Amino acid sequence: MPVREPVVLEFSEQHRAPVVERMVAMAAAGTGWVNLSPGLDVDEPPPRSLLSSLVGGRGPTVPMATWTTPQGRRPAQVGVEHGQGPRALEVLAERGVPLPPGWQRVQDHAKRGIVVVPPPATTADALDEVLGWMLRAAGALCPLPRTGEWRAYCYGG
Repeated sequence: MPVREPVVLEFSEQHRAPVVERMVAMAAAGTGWVNLSPGLDVDEPPPRSLLSSLVGGRGPTVPMATWTTPQGRRPAQVGVEHGQGPRALEVLAERGVPLPPGWQRVQDHAKRGIVVVPPPATTADALDEVLGWMLRAAGALCPLPRTGEWRAYCYGG
């Protein structure tokens, strides 16, 4: 089945209700995912060479956070691709964004990023907590100045 074009929502860190509403609908349907990209306060992010992208040991310079709905026995997951290198969860804790209690670490890899499992969440309040952590984590791992604005690319649901 082909993937349809995403619904794109522009929002600020303080006004994220439209994204939470979309996440609630996706969780209820048991399908879909959301990719989050920060707005940058730069003309252009510095380019990475093709060689460093292929053989380098780090992910993208500009982080991207992803939330996936639970499907069957697989729980919902949160991922953050980033270019900060190894032990990003330790870096996040040092920067005041620790993994919340009850969340499980699945992966913390320099190139493939962080993957964690939050507690089951289907309500707006619980999903807003998930979204809030994602924004804080991606923001803390972004080495470039940010605007506070975000884009959510919502697939499915």
